[in-house]
Amino acid sequence: MEYNPHHDEYWNEASLHENVKKAFDICNGCRLCYNLCPSFPALFEIVENHDTDATKVVPAEMDRVADLCYQCKLCYMKCPYIPPHEYGLDFPRLMLRSKAIRAKKHGIGRADRFLGNPEKVGQMGQIAPSLANWSVNKSGLRKLMERMYGIDHRRHLPRFAPVRFSEWVKRRQKSAVTPPMDEVDVILFSTCTVEYHEPGIGQATLEVLRHNGIRAVVPPGQVCCGMPALDGGDINGAVERARKNVALLAPYARAKKPILALQPTCALLLKQDYPTLVQSEDATLVARATKDITQYLADAMKKGNLKKEFESSPGPVTYHLSCHTRAQGLRRAAKQLLESIDGCEVEVVERCAGIDGTWGLKAEYYDESIKVSAKMTERFLERHDTHACSDCALAGLQIETVTDNEPLHPVEILARSYGLLGGTTA
Repeated sequence: MEYNPHHDEYWNEASLHENVKKAFDICNGCRLCYNLCPSFPALFEIVENHDTDATKVVPAEMDRVADLCYQCKLCYMKCPYIPPHEYGLDFPRLMLRSKAIRAKKHGIGRADRFLGNPEKVGQMGQIAPSLANWSVNKSGLRKLMERMYGIDHRRHLPRFAPVRFSEWVKRRQKSAVTPPMDEVDVILFSTCTVEYHEPGIGQATLEVLRHNGIRAVVPPGQVCCGMPALDGGDINGAVERARKNVALLAPYARAKKPILALQPTCALLLKQDYPTLVQSEDATLVARATKDITQYLADAMKKGNLKKEFESSPGPVTYHLSCHTRAQGLRRAAKQLLESIDGCEVEVVERCAGIDGTWGLKAEYYDESIKVSAKMTERFLERHDTHACSDCALAGLQIETVTDNEPLHPVEILARSYGLLGGTTA
């Protein structure tokens, strides 16, 4: 099966259809992933309607399954047939290939063009953030947005920060000159979410690192990781962004400086997809140097490199383990990090939030998204009197529908417990 967009075979539609039929036959015979996402029940129904003969599946049916795949990556972790197995099945990448070929053939739809360019959306919102935030709470304007861009009017949307994270960093720097490499310990890849919507995550990260004597730099010129573009099948858009980020980050990777991504989806993409998207030694070095911020802090705490003197304790915390955190193999990182704070007890909710990039924002999938997230939101509702926490700010949009407050990132809880930021975890 072909998953590399730089190979001609990737764009061969007849080859795609043969690969999808083979995948459908494998999945229908296995069914380990029956309860993971809407793609698989649809796949099983389609194959059964053809008397379990996957060779009879038609392109429109393949498209239906691909459109229900929101790239959570959970099936890849569960699948016994992933590379290097002779079947070489990577279901999420195969479904992405389907979207990419359709995008190239028919063009990228309006919703995917809009959602696939978070820099442009963020820059528009930053012109007048108060007005932008006011508008997303107005029913009439939201319904108009739904008609124009396909974003469901019921969906909680990220709020625009009054000051971009990079601007906040610039104001705090004593010098406009980037420090020499020997004065840098770690690099922050801030992500669009932190840059435009949740700068508090970046601020908390820098404060925690500084408090523990870890020298961090936020290199200017970062762009979106490329995942939103991939969601809509825009391979060229993703490759262009990946190349820019690799060119920016590679010198640090060559100097063996950890690159700390502040959102799990971005960390996952840098780690797992940049080598294929960019196809260079530098891209491989960047992938190897990348760590999720929670992963880095948990490792540092375990090694005794973080202080354990805290001013307050958050008490009980309900932590959502996002799909893309799980896909990085980080099931225990946040729990171990937070429980290093005296009096903190963490319950982990290991359920999909049903957002997964841009998929859960779209009107056509909103109801399905709510169904997917039902078990997760039910548990947060039951534990609404505890601190809600998630590494993933997009998952937080789903969580905040049933909690009194917006969920905090683990690093924000850590910073508050240290007494470094306004607010308290007590």
